[in-house]
Amino acid sequence: MSKTKSAVLREEKERLKRDDGDLTGKVAIVTGGSRGMGKYIAKRLCDEGARVVIAGRKLSDLRMTADEISSSGGRVIFVQTDVSNEKSVHRLLSKTLTEFGTIDILVNNAGQYIEKAVTDMSVEEWNNIIGTNLTGPFLLSRAVLPEMMEKQDGTIVMISSTSGKRARANSAAYASSKFGIEGFSEALLQEVRDYNIRVIVVTPSSVDSSDREARQILKGGRGARLRAEDVADIVVGAIKLPARALVREVELWATNP
Repeated sequence: MSKTKSAVLREEKERLKRDDGDLTGKVAIVTGGSRGMGKYIAKRLCDEGARVVIAGRKLSDLRMTADEISSSGGRVIFVQTDVSNEKSVHRLLSKTLTEFGTIDILVNNAGQYIEKAVTDMSVEEWNNIIGTNLTGPFLLSRAVLPEMMEKQDGTIVMISSTSGKRARANSAAYASSKFGIEGFSEALLQEVRDYNIRVIVVTPSSVDSSDREARQILKGGRGARLRAEDVADIVVGAIKLPARALVREVELWATNP
């Protein structure tokens, strides 16, 4: 059956919105979305008109962040989620589709960190880091891809770390998870690029994820550490690029040497 004129016009309108970087009405999932970088990414997406689902483990933090974003006019819901658990991820996907009907953007931000020598690390500690930081993005990406591939449109953002480029002592589990994200993202991009799905890796150095207003200013006006807002600006800016453009990876460093 041929498409009606109104259907064709609707599709063209949506295409133009994508080309203009308009996020109005888009649906985004942000994992680790209740605090730190995830919280600011969710806020910025809502400021751009997106509808956002924040996912995380701590219900009280999720509720507080959702209330804060909603009070500023953002459209947001929260779903308690363990990204390393397949059933929990499926529940997140189901609730997102029930509430908003689609998924346009996934930001894999949830992460855990441990600083411990290999000889002192338990298998449970290793598995917790790998499960959250690497298995989680795999489970989430696999879950949203059928929806994105069907409509041949979507963006997946991976929050990595400069530890995924340069490991240091006592960071074996964390660095391994982030090196893994780099490889996973490259392979995933090659698999989905023909479906007009973008995979973007954002690689920040040390980030002060606190909500403190005060920050240390070094000589020459250079900030001592990155702030969560800086990462959020980069993430949302990359997502807003027109559909024809792709930032495959961006490293974000504090100006403090």
